[in-house]
Amino acid sequence: MPVSSQIIINSMVTGSIYVLIAIGLTMVYKVFKFANFSHAELVTFGAYMAYIINVSLGENIIYGLIIAFLLTGFLAIATDRLVFFKLRNKGSDVISMMIASIGIGFVLRQSIQEVWSPQLRWYDFEGNTYDILGGSITELQTYIILSSILLIFMLHFLFTGTRLGKAMRAVSDNPQLAMASGIDTEKILLWVWFIGGGLAGIGGVFRGADTMLVPLLGWEILLPAFAVVILGGIGSFYGAIIAAYILGFAENFGVMMLSDLSISTGYRPAIAFIILILVLILRPTGIMGKKEG
Repeated sequence: MPVSSQIIINSMVTGSIYVLIAIGLTMVYKVFKFANFSHAELVTFGAYMAYIINVSLGENIIYGLIIAFLLTGFLAIATDRLVFFKLRNKGSDVISMMIASIGIGFVLRQSIQEVWSPQLRWYDFEGNTYDILGGSITELQTYIILSSILLIFMLHFLFTGTRLGKAMRAVSDNPQLAMASGIDTEKILLWVWFIGGGLAGIGGVFRGADTMLVPLLGWEILLPAFAVVILGGIGSFYGAIIAAYILGFAENFGVMMLSDLSISTGYRPAIAFIILILVLILRPTGIMGKKEG
């Protein structure tokens, strides 16, 4: 079955959305060692913050991206200070933290739905469509791909070439040793929440722009995001990048197969499930993950 240029374009767009959401998710997991289910609502929150700027206020979507990053980052910090920080200080285990994240996500999701209702919404963006080797790509999709690649390089520089990035890596590897070395671990933890949340917000804007805005936007993409994290290797920045585009390609290629077999494309979410199960069975540590202990 030949792979068309349109499948490649669609896969790049999907992977570019998944990568930002998954990196934020894996950053939090690597440092705090629990699966943050409320990450889904950070994705949705960022999408709606950009909607306010772009549609309600009539400003350029670029300003919406910036505001989405900032406000979602601050919301992530707020969830930590109000809930997770207190649980950590009481010595709560990872199961308690994960359950708390589910509760936070439920509250945020219902609040978003109460404010904006379940009504479908779209950004105010018009652009050209370009033909590439027989496939078509919109101006918006071009921005999504290029912006994600730019952010990946910026994050690489942050983690490898700045004091903040090196401190974040030190805290994630050994918090006690980092603290003994004079690193202000609590300050670094806030930066982890801010950057991880901000990336989720941008990912939400891209997802909403590529599809539509609904209160379940983040929840619907959470499973693929977890699949990316596990496939790439839990806590691996570079693994998440590779896995995001692998899953993006797998989903779009799978949709083409479903269509050729006259099977409903509504089964598309099952592709992430299948990949998740196979990885857990065949390679639990993922592509670039390391065994602990």
